[in-house]
Amino acid sequence: MTLFLRSHARIRPFLAFALVLFAGLVQPAPSLAQVRPVLSLGGEVRPRLFGREPVLGQWDHWISMRTRVELKARFQSGFGLFFQAQDVRFWGEELSNRDASADRLDFHQAYLEVDSVPGIGGSFRAGRQEVALGEGRFISAPDWGQAGQSFDGVRWLRPMGEASVELVYLRLQEGSSSGHDTSADFTALAFSSSQGSLGSVDFLAVHDRTGGSPETSRTTIGPTWWKRSGIVSFRFQAMKQFGEAAGRDISATMLAGRATLHWLDDRARLTLWYDRLSGDSDPTDNTSRSFSTLFGARHRYYGRSDFFLDIPEDTGGLGLRDRALKMEYYPTDLLSVYLDFHSFRTDEQGALSDRNLAEEIDLWVQYRFRDTLDLEVGYSFTRAGAAMEELGRLDGTANLAYFMTSLRF
Repeated sequence: MTLFLRSHARIRPFLAFALVLFAGLVQPAPSLAQVRPVLSLGGEVRPRLFGREPVLGQWDHWISMRTRVELKARFQSGFGLFFQAQDVRFWGEELSNRDASADRLDFHQAYLEVDSVPGIGGSFRAGRQEVALGEGRFISAPDWGQAGQSFDGVRWLRPMGEASVELVYLRLQEGSSSGHDTSADFTALAFSSSQGSLGSVDFLAVHDRTGGSPETSRTTIGPTWWKRSGIVSFRFQAMKQFGEAAGRDISATMLAGRATLHWLDDRARLTLWYDRLSGDSDPTDNTSRSFSTLFGARHRYYGRSDFFLDIPEDTGGLGLRDRALKMEYYPTDLLSVYLDFHSFRTDEQGALSDRNLAEEIDLWVQYRFRDTLDLEVGYSFTRAGAAMEELGRLDGTANLAYFMTSLRF
């Protein structure tokens, strides 16, 4: 493990791609019947009517739309290719109705995949891709944001019965490109164990580095334990962050726990939820205690009003405590109803008069209108506390409402 934590400087992208090349070289030569791949076409069109208040003191409304077209090619020799083009835009954003620039059109994903790597087994994927590890806490493939999130890099996933191990290397920034002055990388090791009488333990270790002076070199590491007994399930996670950032040592922690009651044949669930992300009460000393959620799915965890998308920045570096009650109800196979109550506090008070950030209520309903068409409607209400107002994030209350359709094929 020590080697993994320190190997970031030694790991280079060409090693990963060399493994793909090696896998291709040692595979048997494809026959003529294998030359033509099996092709499948898919995609999605997802418009969303969105309203938020206050925006400059009043309600503001807009429609955004995500369009994706994807092509998958599978070869009998165990190789695959996947391409996913994406366009995200606001309705009416073009300068004219003759605008042909297509400036929002890009490859969201484009990668090659090896089904079984010779010698070591497991699948290998290289290219631009979505990545989600450890419940999406620190790196995720969030579906709420219209643009989503994808990375350039390589992944190796090795199932071992009911358990699995996964290695990930991502190139976040390339200093040799025109867009960046420094390079940045992300390396991760994830292990999921099989379910036993005492539950299951998953393990995640992440190292992210950004070059420059001073350099950022940060490690996030820890286990997750989960177990279900009858109609009750539990999940606890403890993570430690350490390293260096902006010339300061890092010593931060995250604790997360939840207990869920399942009833009506699991068509109804009630969850008690608590998250604590440490904060820094003294930004002038040599140690930073602010925990970072890196590239995690914040919308999924910290309220659907999205006031806490960038932690620690959105809480002034003072951390976050989230006490929540979450309810889910699935009256039919086509209908889902969700209701969340959040109480947000800073972890440290710092120079604030109070730790109270906000109270939030989120309600949303999903309905499968057709096999390929989903409808979703939601509403969120947020009431700011003293801390939220003093941080300049929100005064008074905020409302959010949306209606979204998603057509997949």
